[in-house]
Amino acid sequence: MPEPLLQMTAVTKSFGGNCVLSAIDISLWPHEVHALVGENGAGKSTLMKILNGVYTMDSGEILLAGAELRITGPHDARQAGISMIFQEQILANDLTVAENIFLGMEPTRPSGLLDNRRLNQQAQEILERHHFPLLAGTRVSRLTRAEKQLVEIARALATAARVIVMDEPTAVLSQKESEELFRIIAELKAKGLAIVYISHRMEELELLADRVTILRDGKRVFTGAKSEIDQQGIIRHMVGRDIHELYPELPAPAAETVLEVRGLTCSGEYRDISFELHRGEILGLAGLVGAGRTAVARGIFGLDPPSSGSISLRGKPVGFRSTSDSIAAGIGYLTEDRKAIGILPDLAVTENISIAALDSMSNGPVLNLSDEARRCADLVKKLNIKARSSSMPIGRLSGGNQQKALLARWLFAGSTILLLDEPTQGVDLGTRAEIYLLMKEIVASGGSILMISSDLPELLGMSHRIGVMRRGQLVTMLPAAGATQEQVMQYAA
Repeated sequence: MPEPLLQMTAVTKSFGGNCVLSAIDISLWPHEVHALVGENGAGKSTLMKILNGVYTMDSGEILLAGAELRITGPHDARQAGISMIFQEQILANDLTVAENIFLGMEPTRPSGLLDNRRLNQQAQEILERHHFPLLAGTRVSRLTRAEKQLVEIARALATAARVIVMDEPTAVLSQKESEELFRIIAELKAKGLAIVYISHRMEELELLADRVTILRDGKRVFTGAKSEIDQQGIIRHMVGRDIHELYPELPAPAAETVLEVRGLTCSGEYRDISFELHRGEILGLAGLVGAGRTAVARGIFGLDPPSSGSISLRGKPVGFRSTSDSIAAGIGYLTEDRKAIGILPDLAVTENISIAALDSMSNGPVLNLSDEARRCADLVKKLNIKARSSSMPIGRLSGGNQQKALLARWLFAGSTILLLDEPTQGVDLGTRAEIYLLMKEIVASGGSILMISSDLPELLGMSHRIGVMRRGQLVTMLPAAGATQEQVMQYAA
């Protein structure tokens, strides 16, 4: 039997005395997609960042084709034919697509100067070969999050000859873009590459994985062929318990309309959007990337006020010209991009939770800090937010715990209407199940939710109705019961 292409043996890593990886073994083989799964904070990304040279392991060994490989930085990994697509996008926004793809590897003329013509030509060839709808000369700052992810993938394809690590690569991709990525993965696998695929989406593991390694609390708890373990087994190993029902049964909504949108229009983003949201309802909003879903939510919340149309709250017309207006009216907004515009990474967990409701804790300019601490502690416990202390910076929490803290922000503020944009993006199954139960609790107590999601099973499982947007228009409204993924995609595309 041939030897593994790459082996990581007894890899151990600690941060500040906290052991995050304990003697981890993992082997990668040519022609293989190896799924690496586990809850947020289990150590998946840390392990792969060691392989890519972002972190240095405390102890352990890495072998490439049987020979010891010393990786002291990303350059060593790149030289060895190892590339990583990070969950957090690390592109240079002021550079072009081509410059990002070949950053640090730019082609030069004999004089040593940058060969811009060859740079753009080679980048465009990669984009066209893999059917990415991008132009090499476009500045990255003008791209959507999904388009930026395609640049990350193109950069990995341009540099990796042996191993590619993909950390949540479909998190911001549409169904069509994801399918194209899956085609590329099959192509790379056929050429003999080893691919490490990190994802919380079970359907992707079923489709792609040859083998699976599961981490829990920094330890390896399972490695085996995908055929040896079913979805329930993966979940059990990940979270240490069974999750019998991922999508809880939702209570029926009331007839009362709490939010009414009529003819909402924002030039270049969306036009003539009309719908009602009822008390106790979860209204899902589907559509491909760029369909205008996020722009509608931002318009309702007052981040980017619409140019025309009307919004009524419990039968009374309102004009949210700022986020302060909407927060005061009881509306909360969970952004799809928690790292860029959601969390305040250097502030404490407590400060991140309370920041939208400081007026409720103040007597003039003085904050009631004991009241803030008590109320935040109650929410940290209620939402099972895992933090060593509520005073620690929120940026040190895992993605799932950051997401729960952002949800706690709007519960703290007393919001009764929540606009949730990709509420479970990049969170593990255990945290996802907790968020779904929280959403059920919110609507059961009379709250209402407008949920934007690119996860079709989530839309079908956690909505009463589903509105589908296409090219800035709301083209249909479907009852979730009885709807299918194919039906939703047919309207979206």
